[in-house]
Amino acid sequence: MIMVKRSLRGGGGGAGGVGGGLRFAATSLALAVAAAAAPTAAVRADAAGGADSADRTIAYRLQQRFPQAGLGPGRVGQVLDAASGRTVWSSGAQVGRMPASTAKLATAVTALTVLGPGNTERTRVVYADGTVYLVGGGDQGLDRAGLTRLAGDAAQALTSRGLALHDLRVDDSLFPAPSPAPGWQPGYYPYELAPVRALALRGDRVDDTAVTAGGVFAHGLAAAGFAVPPGPVRRAVAPAVGGGVQLLASRASAPLWNTVEYMLKVSDNNIAEGLLRLSALAKGLPATWQGGTATVRQVLDGYRVPMGGVALFDGSGLSRQDRMTAAALSGLAALAVDPDPARHRMLWPLLQGLPIAGRDGTLAARLHRFDTAPSSCAAGLVHAKTGTLHDSTALAGVARGSDGRWKAFAFVENGPVGKKQARKGLDGLAATVAGCW
Repeated sequence: MIMVKRSLRGGGGGAGGVGGGLRFAATSLALAVAAAAAPTAAVRADAAGGADSADRTIAYRLQQRFPQAGLGPGRVGQVLDAASGRTVWSSGAQVGRMPASTAKLATAVTALTVLGPGNTERTRVVYADGTVYLVGGGDQGLDRAGLTRLAGDAAQALTSRGLALHDLRVDDSLFPAPSPAPGWQPGYYPYELAPVRALALRGDRVDDTAVTAGGVFAHGLAAAGFAVPPGPVRRAVAPAVGGGVQLLASRASAPLWNTVEYMLKVSDNNIAEGLLRLSALAKGLPATWQGGTATVRQVLDGYRVPMGGVALFDGSGLSRQDRMTAAALSGLAALAVDPDPARHRMLWPLLQGLPIAGRDGTLAARLHRFDTAPSSCAAGLVHAKTGTLHDSTALAGVARGSDGRWKAFAFVENGPVGKKQARKGLDGLAATVAGCW
């Protein structure tokens, strides 16, 4: 069982209650960078503490290379022996930084833990008094083909039961009306993500995904011979099934493991936010960023991931108020290779979903990751989640060291360093962990 020791916990911006939002003490990135412009001295692996020669080599090389990686003064990092939780090397690991999309690791761990990898959600079609209601269940993989098939099933039920159709409504009330999380920029909607709703087509980047889904469903009904009134589909909460209210059809989502893997590979923001809200509902909390991040904190505390300096305001890592430490991110990454059977049954999709260096997802060679020396030697050897904002670049994941043991690592840069330069530096550090450079 991986045990990230409580002694790794640091000070810094702590968490408030749900109502107060998980506050972070620093009010600007500039203050955070200034406070840690000179990160704590690198910690080398201690041979007396159980480190082998491979760990000592990693520590020595990172001590030399980390300051020269072109990451600037906002850099922090940590490497762990994944199985034991022993620190191999660290620098500024207790300092909170904007994690960008590496925060999706926390969302994935939380969803898999509270929902289970086999969990599915249902999109339903309900009928009452001539009105058909398309009811969103939070399916993060709903697509046009699946929704069209659902419309066909509903039309077949209408025909077989001799029911007339006079109107169509959409019901996305499983999630409350969308509102931006603290730290989301006005330009995020609808390109970085759409307003978060319980009824949406995967990849749909429009202001009202539920109405768009309703239009696709209406087209499917019309193709089956059931015309609906023209114009945009309106909202209404569907009545409970029973009495004269009938369930016409339903569609199950893909299992959660499939959704988590896709979300991590392509770093989909809307899926991350949807999973955050479904996780909150599973714990009896509101399907909001407050309920979701409170659930994340509870779950990560249960895994003893060090939470000092951590503050989360969303599930995607888009918030500029999010803060995570290298200690927390490396602890999360270690869960992807946790040997404990009970944890593996829940968390195995993490390793499957992490992009593979130079191979796929956001680490594909076509995106110029791990495609040139010195990091190209690690292609296929590193599994890691990427993170990118205009002033934050991060990489957190796992690699087998030259000793054959899994190492968990996290490297984060906050500051004005160019993306190309930062990514090259991060890839080289990951190759150092893999032991091929």
